[in-house]
Amino acid sequence: MNILIVQGHPDDQSFTHSNALNSYKTLRNDGMNVQIIDLAIADFDPVLRYGYRIHMQERGFIEQVQQKIAWADHICFFFPVWWGAEPSVLKGLIDRALTPGFAYERKGPLRVKGFLKGKEASLFMTADDPGYYHRRYGGVVSRWRKDILGMSGIKLAKIMIMGGARWVNSEEKRLAYMERCSHQIQAIAYKGLEKPMVD
Repeated sequence: MNILIVQGHPDDQSFTHSNALNSYKTLRNDGMNVQIIDLAIADFDPVLRYGYRIHMQERGFIEQVQQKIAWADHICFFFPVWWGAEPSVLKGLIDRALTPGFAYERKGPLRVKGFLKGKEASLFMTADDPGYYHRRYGGVVSRWRKDILGMSGIKLAKIMIMGGARWVNSEEKRLAYMERCSHQIQAIAYKGLEKPMVD
């Protein structure tokens, strides 16, 4: 199974960044097929300046992102929840990479064909609110499930949220969450390697 990790925090000193890199290194050390997109160090314009009316000139990074998405069987998004949504740099990546013709085709107001069917994704988030709030009431999860991943044909498989993250000052608890995240992705990767027994 091909695993793509998308690190969506703009700060390379953040807990989210450490969490994403920990999972990436764990899978790489296990010999898994894994790639990473690190938005803390990526050099691209996250603003979709003309909508989809015309293509922006700088396309190299976006084309690489689209190639990695096409390659991936499972995409793991790591990001904090700010103002009920992902950071702007990750939203910019979505705007610029999940484009019409690549991720989907809209044939009418309610007629959308996703081109990335067969792929799955998981969300690994931190939030100041309790985790249950975002699972039950928060718009960020439903928007990702329906409007971002769903419209592209990608199935949302797993959600992990460290709620009250600002007040989790225990290094032990933070490391435990990182381990749970990496173990979850390992389970996904190993499940993808399972093959039926042949008599």
